[in-house]
Amino acid sequence: MFDDQLSSPAHGRELTQLHTMTCLLMTQFINGRHCPKLAHRIVSQLALLLSHPQLDHTAASRDMYLQLHDHWQRVTGLLLDRRDGGLPRYQ
Repeated sequence: MFDDQLSSPAHGRELTQLHTMTCLLMTQFINGRHCPKLAHRIVSQLALLLSHPQLDHTAASRDMYLQLHDHWQRVTGLLLDRRDGGLPRYQ
């Protein structure tokens, strides 16, 4: 995943920081902080990762982040539904 970083240390560092922050946020969620705002922040971080220029060169990483992005969008929607009294947001 990080092979291309050797040619661009600044971009590699940025991508690594984005990945690390995303993992930290997911860890906070898994450890019991189940709030829609945190889930939405995870979605935003994953969107930043997906739009990173170096990710275009690694299809496997891009696919993984895309799957995670879709999953966390659903999690965010479920949390918002629960917060709003169980009413479905999307019909």
